Amino acid sequence: MIPHVGNGSLYYALTKDGGYLKVVGWGSFDKSSSLRLFYNQLLSSGIRRLIVDLQECTYMDSTFLGTLAAIQIKFNSINGELKVVNVSKKNQESISTLGLDKIFDISEQWDVSQYLDHLAPLDRQALKKGDTSLIMLEAHELLIDLDPRNKAKFQDLVDYLKEEIRHSSPNDGRH
Repeated sequence: MIPHVGNGSLYYALTKDGGYLKVVGWGSFDKSSSLRLFYNQLLSSGIRRLIVDLQECTYMDSTFLGTLAAIQIKFNSINGELKVVNVSKKNQESISTLGLDKIFDISEQWDVSQYLDHLAPLDRQALKKGDTSLIMLEAHELLIDLDPRNKAKFQDLVDYLKEEIRHSSPNDGRH
Protein backbone atom coordinates (compact mmCIF):
# COMPACT_ATOMS: atom_id res chain seq x y z
CA MET A 1 0.00 0.00 0.00
CA ILE A 2 1.16 3.53 -0.81
CA PRO A 3 1.71 5.66 2.31
CA HIS A 4 -0.52 8.70 2.83
CA VAL A 5 1.44 11.92 2.63
CA GLY A 6 -0.36 14.87 4.19
CA ASN A 7 -4.01 14.75 3.28
CA GLY A 8 -3.44 12.99 -0.02
CA SER A 9 -1.14 12.21 -2.89
CA LEU A 10 -1.26 11.56 -6.61
CA TYR A 11 0.73 8.81 -8.32
CA TYR A 12 1.03 8.15 -12.02
CA ALA A 13 2.22 5.60 -14.53
CA LEU A 14 2.52 5.75 -18.30
CA THR A 15 2.18 2.80 -20.66
CA LYS A 16 1.94 2.47 -24.41
CA ASP A 17 -1.85 2.41 -23.96
CA GLY A 18 -2.19 5.59 -21.90
CA GLY A 19 -1.82 7.28 -18.58
CA TYR A 20 -2.82 6.09 -15.15
CA LEU A 21 -3.45 8.31 -12.13
CA LYS A 22 -3.95 6.96 -8.61
CA VAL A 23 -5.53 9.23 -6.01
CA VAL A 24 -4.53 8.28 -2.46
CA GLY A 25 -6.29 9.96 0.44
CA TRP A 26 -7.83 13.30 -0.43
CA GLY A 27 -8.32 14.56 -3.96
CA SER A 28 -8.54 18.24 -3.13
CA PHE A 29 -8.00 21.71 -4.54
CA ASP A 30 -4.28 21.64 -3.80
CA LYS A 31 -3.87 18.73 -6.26
CA SER A 32 -5.78 20.41 -9.08
CA SER A 33 -2.79 22.23 -10.58
CA SER A 34 -0.78 19.00 -10.66
CA LEU A 35 -3.75 17.23 -12.24
CA ARG A 36 -4.00 19.86 -14.99
CA LEU A 37 -0.26 19.77 -15.63
CA PHE A 38 -0.31 15.96 -15.87
CA TYR A 39 -3.14 16.12 -18.42
CA ASN A 40 -1.18 18.65 -20.51
CA GLN A 41 1.89 16.40 -20.37
CA LEU A 42 -0.21 13.47 -21.60
CA LEU A 43 -1.45 15.51 -24.52
CA SER A 44 2.01 16.72 -25.47
CA SER A 45 3.15 13.08 -25.44
CA GLY A 46 0.32 12.11 -27.76
CA ILE A 47 -1.53 10.14 -25.07
CA ARG A 48 -5.31 10.30 -25.38
CA ARG A 49 -6.35 7.85 -22.65
CA LEU A 50 -6.34 8.30 -18.88
CA ILE A 51 -7.45 5.91 -16.14
CA VAL A 52 -8.17 7.64 -12.80
CA ASP A 53 -8.10 5.11 -9.95
CA LEU A 54 -10.04 6.08 -6.82
CA GLN A 55 -9.57 2.82 -4.90
CA GLU A 56 -7.57 4.54 -2.14
CA CYS A 57 -9.26 7.93 -2.45
CA THR A 58 -11.08 8.80 0.75
CA TYR A 59 -12.43 12.23 -0.25
CA MET A 60 -12.77 14.51 -3.28
CA ASP A 61 -13.63 18.18 -3.03
CA SER A 62 -15.55 20.16 -5.61
CA THR A 63 -12.43 21.85 -7.04
CA PHE A 64 -10.74 18.51 -7.69
CA LEU A 65 -13.93 17.10 -9.23
CA GLY A 66 -14.44 20.25 -11.32
CA THR A 67 -10.86 20.00 -12.59
CA LEU A 68 -11.39 16.33 -13.45
CA ALA A 69 -14.61 17.29 -15.25
CA ALA A 70 -12.72 19.91 -17.30
CA ILE A 71 -10.22 17.23 -18.32
CA GLN A 72 -13.10 14.91 -19.28
CA ILE A 73 -14.57 17.62 -21.50
CA LYS A 74 -11.18 18.29 -23.12
CA PHE A 75 -10.68 14.57 -23.76
CA ASN A 76 -14.16 14.40 -25.33
CA SER A 77 -13.26 17.24 -27.69
CA ILE A 78 -10.26 15.31 -29.04
CA ASN A 79 -11.91 11.87 -29.03
CA GLY A 80 -9.82 10.86 -26.04
CA GLU A 81 -10.90 8.69 -23.14
CA LEU A 82 -11.00 9.31 -19.40
CA LYS A 83 -12.20 6.45 -17.22
CA VAL A 84 -12.80 6.78 -13.47
CA VAL A 85 -12.33 3.37 -11.84
CA ASN A 86 -12.57 1.58 -8.50
CA VAL A 87 -15.14 4.07 -7.30
CA SER A 88 -16.47 3.58 -3.76
CA LYS A 89 -20.08 4.32 -2.85
CA LYS A 90 -18.95 7.50 -1.05
CA ASN A 91 -17.03 8.77 -4.09
CA GLN A 92 -19.91 7.77 -6.38
CA GLU A 93 -22.20 9.92 -4.21
CA SER A 94 -19.81 12.89 -4.46
CA ILE A 95 -19.69 12.51 -8.24
CA SER A 96 -23.47 12.08 -8.57
CA THR A 97 -24.31 14.95 -6.20
CA LEU A 98 -22.52 17.32 -8.58
CA GLY A 99 -24.15 15.77 -11.67
CA LEU A 100 -20.83 14.48 -12.97
CA ASP A 101 -22.09 10.91 -13.30
CA LYS A 102 -23.60 12.18 -16.58
CA ILE A 103 -20.17 12.90 -18.09
CA PHE A 104 -17.76 10.45 -16.43
CA ASP A 105 -17.23 6.89 -17.62
CA ILE A 106 -17.27 5.14 -14.23
CA SER A 107 -16.39 1.57 -13.26
CA GLU A 108 -16.82 0.33 -9.71
CA GLN A 109 -14.09 -2.27 -10.19
CA TRP A 110 -11.17 -2.26 -12.59
CA ASP A 111 -7.96 -4.27 -12.71
CA VAL A 112 -5.07 -1.80 -12.45
CA SER A 113 -2.33 -4.35 -11.73
CA GLN A 114 -0.50 -3.54 -14.98
CA TYR A 115 0.28 -0.06 -13.65
CA LEU A 116 1.28 -0.77 -10.06
CA ASP A 117 4.92 -1.66 -10.75
CA HIS A 118 5.41 1.60 -12.64
CA LEU A 119 3.99 4.12 -10.17
CA ALA A 120 5.80 7.35 -9.39
CA PRO A 121 4.68 10.30 -7.28
CA LEU A 122 3.18 13.14 -9.25
CA ASP A 123 5.02 16.25 -8.14
CA ARG A 124 2.78 18.67 -6.32
CA GLN A 125 2.81 22.03 -8.00
CA ALA A 126 3.30 24.92 -5.61
CA LEU A 127 0.48 27.38 -6.10
CA LYS A 128 0.35 31.07 -5.49
CA LYS A 129 -2.84 32.29 -3.84
CA GLY A 130 -4.05 33.89 -7.06
CA ASP A 131 -3.49 30.66 -9.01
CA THR A 132 -5.47 28.70 -6.43
CA SER A 133 -8.34 31.17 -6.66
CA LEU A 134 -8.36 30.99 -10.45
CA ILE A 135 -8.32 27.18 -10.50
CA MET A 136 -11.12 27.10 -7.94
CA LEU A 137 -13.14 29.65 -9.93
CA GLU A 138 -12.76 27.74 -13.20
CA ALA A 139 -13.72 24.44 -11.55
CA HIS A 140 -16.82 25.84 -9.87
CA GLU A 141 -18.01 27.79 -12.91
CA LEU A 142 -17.78 24.55 -14.88
CA LEU A 143 -19.71 22.64 -12.21
CA ILE A 144 -22.49 25.25 -12.43
CA ASP A 145 -22.49 25.05 -16.24
CA LEU A 146 -22.71 21.25 -16.18
CA ASP A 147 -25.57 21.01 -13.68
CA PRO A 148 -27.85 23.94 -12.77
CA ARG A 149 -28.44 22.41 -9.31
CA ASN A 150 -24.84 23.36 -8.49
CA LYS A 151 -25.60 27.08 -8.75
CA ALA A 152 -27.24 27.13 -5.32
CA LYS A 153 -24.23 25.31 -3.85
CA PHE A 154 -21.46 27.35 -5.45
CA GLN A 155 -22.67 30.76 -6.68
CA ASP A 156 -21.59 32.56 -3.48
CA LEU A 157 -18.13 30.98 -3.76
CA VAL A 158 -17.89 31.92 -7.45
CA ASP A 159 -18.84 35.52 -6.66
CA TYR A 160 -16.31 35.65 -3.81
CA LEU A 161 -13.52 34.20 -5.97
CA LYS A 162 -14.24 36.64 -8.81
CA GLU A 163 -14.05 39.53 -6.37
CA GLU A 164 -10.85 38.20 -4.81
CA ILE A 165 -9.21 37.78 -8.21
CA ARG A 166 -10.36 41.23 -9.33
CA HIS A 167 -8.90 42.86 -6.19
CA SER A 168 -5.65 40.91 -6.22
CA SER A 169 -4.83 41.58 -9.87
CA PRO A 170 -6.65 44.74 -11.03
CA ASN A 171 -4.40 45.40 -14.02
CA ASP A 172 -4.13 42.00 -15.68
CA GLY A 173 -7.47 42.14 -17.53
CA ARG A 174 -9.20 39.26 -15.72
CA HIS A 175 -12.64 39.99 -14.27
